[in-house]
Amino acid sequence: MIETQSGRKIKTLRSDNGGEYKSDPFLKVCQDEGIVRHFTVRETPQQNGVAERMNRTLLEKVRCMLSNAGLGKAFWAEAITYASHLINRLPAAANEGKTPMEVWSGKPCTDYKYLHIFGCPAYYHVRESKLDPRAKKALFMGFSTGVKGYRLWCPDEKKIVVSRDVTFDEAAMVNQNKHEGEIEATKTMSSSKQVELLKTPVVPVRSDTTDTSPTVDSDEEDEDDEEEAPTQEPPQQQDSIAIRRSRREIRKPVRFTDIVAYALPVIEDDIPSAYKEAVRSSESVEWKKSMDEEMKSLHKNETWELVQLPKGKKAIGCKWVYAKKMESLGKDNVRFKARLVAKGYAQKEGIDYNEVFSPVVKHSSIRILLALVAQFDLELAQLDVKTAFLHGDLEEEIYMSQPEGFKVAGKENWVCKLQKSLYGLKQSPRQWYKRFDRFMIGQKYTRSHYDHCVYFRKLQDGTFIYLLLYVDDMLIACKSKVEIERLKTQLSNEFEMKDLGEARKILGMEIERDRAKGKISLCQKQYLKKVLQRFGMNENSKPVSTPLAPHFKLSASMSPKTGEESHYMAQIPYASAVGSLMYAMVCTRPDISQAVSIVSRYMHNPGKGHWQAVKWILRYILGTVDVGLLFQHDKVTGQCVVGYVDSDYAGDLDKRRSTTGFVFTIAGGPVSWRSILQSTVALSTTEAEYMA
Repeated sequence: MIETQSGRKIKTLRSDNGGEYKSDPFLKVCQDEGIVRHFTVRETPQQNGVAERMNRTLLEKVRCMLSNAGLGKAFWAEAITYASHLINRLPAAANEGKTPMEVWSGKPCTDYKYLHIFGCPAYYHVRESKLDPRAKKALFMGFSTGVKGYRLWCPDEKKIVVSRDVTFDEAAMVNQNKHEGEIEATKTMSSSKQVELLKTPVVPVRSDTTDTSPTVDSDEEDEDDEEEAPTQEPPQQQDSIAIRRSRREIRKPVRFTDIVAYALPVIEDDIPSAYKEAVRSSESVEWKKSMDEEMKSLHKNETWELVQLPKGKKAIGCKWVYAKKMESLGKDNVRFKARLVAKGYAQKEGIDYNEVFSPVVKHSSIRILLALVAQFDLELAQLDVKTAFLHGDLEEEIYMSQPEGFKVAGKENWVCKLQKSLYGLKQSPRQWYKRFDRFMIGQKYTRSHYDHCVYFRKLQDGTFIYLLLYVDDMLIACKSKVEIERLKTQLSNEFEMKDLGEARKILGMEIERDRAKGKISLCQKQYLKKVLQRFGMNENSKPVSTPLAPHFKLSASMSPKTGEESHYMAQIPYASAVGSLMYAMVCTRPDISQAVSIVSRYMHNPGKGHWQAVKWILRYILGTVDVGLLFQHDKVTGQCVVGYVDSDYAGDLDKRRSTTGFVFTIAGGPVSWRSILQSTVALSTTEAEYMA
């Protein structure tokens, strides 16, 4: 087509590695025509930047068009075709103000009257009997290639029709959007004073009114009793086209409220947010002392040197971050912690940093280590690296402003040239890991290929010593106490370490050991109690004995259908609750894997039925808060890896895909598990179990 229309020969064709571009018939055509093929490297879209950027532009327009028209993803092909049609007829600065069509054909585009809003109501002429209507209602989809007619979606016939005689009603769509906006604005004004923002991570959510309360009360729309639960059938779709929903209230994003990052109990009362607030508080003496300790540590580590800012360079800022932490569970003494953090968000990729990825130990590796400790009666120690990120060596030239309250007299305008990585820098975790990895390899330890944060070394007696690293937390296991002490000494000579003794807690997971019986348990009682408190579960809530009862038949059709329901669900902390449950599932609760997997599918647009299912899981947690993993010495099967796998059949009501579930155990305790939808639709129970 290009050669025929333009008279120019195609010499080179660059594309990604899609199957349509690498098929034998297509490659043969290119070879016959003398077209040289260039392929981009996998996962390297920048090698074909123009095409990839146009894909992004098209998808941005498609999302807006589908949202404005209230249509589902099934219409993406129609939307992207129409978006391409529009882009080809819009002026572009790269073309000196000309449209792509004008550059291609040499004819300017002057008539835009035939363009209409995608998805707007339209009436096309039909020839029926004398008494039948002369037109049918449809939705505008665009234009047909090679035909002078409009493409329309007819809901009654559920098919695309092409017609020349069409009347468009764009005003109806505009008026509908305007009316919904006025309704939403009214709701926002009336409820803005009643709804409180969620506070993360452990503060219970409360509201001044009962109708919009996001707390999980057992009596709030929760008549689901375990014994007398009525069977719920998912409501059927009335139409194949998605119903247009009212837009949710537009609010500033509450960033990070759905992230579960639980490591140490943090006291959130009276925490200053800035330096001036800290020095003026009633606890200013403690805060100043903690800042002095931080600065002493930074100077001891030679983190920076003061220099004048070179011409053409820009210094990033820094700030103080404060926290109060309990030294350990069961103690009332509070530690005041001040940390100097660089404002890494001001860094520019390629200038201030390049690579940022840094691995952390997998949870399955922690569980496997505990299983080995129980089976072989190993010693288990825990260490912490003080100011771990300060040990990393920087590879880039970075300048930072001096810390507030600690500017050197006479050099107030000088800046800090960073020599070591600092908390807040994007590359800090990676630089710390590279430094630690280099040290461990130098001590003749081997890095695991499965998990790059697991190190081990074989000793002369044939036993092994293991070390697991999660940022600045370490677990060490070995049969010999002498070898553990030797490794501790080596680490202390290289880094500033804190010996925590026998391991009791790691990443919010409590470790309890009965050495006489050869047992080790891993649970999250403290974390789960805080989660239950946060979402309003208390002694008045009724526990249940199953993670998800059979009467819950969840599907996408249970998503909000009205503006009122959407507004109600906007106040519910659905994503936060699912995220909290998901962290427990990943760490110590394989029993809720399947239930959490189901409710997590609807986080983008949950309905009341989905929220009822989440509350049911929380009620199950309420009755099993002490449940965890148990590893026990077993002379017969303790050293064996035992696996179980199964599947259901077409349990997903939306796509009728089956669910695979598996669990692997060592020393009688689960170390790896998962519940996941299968990638393809199984045609029988045998096929589903075979794929599992």
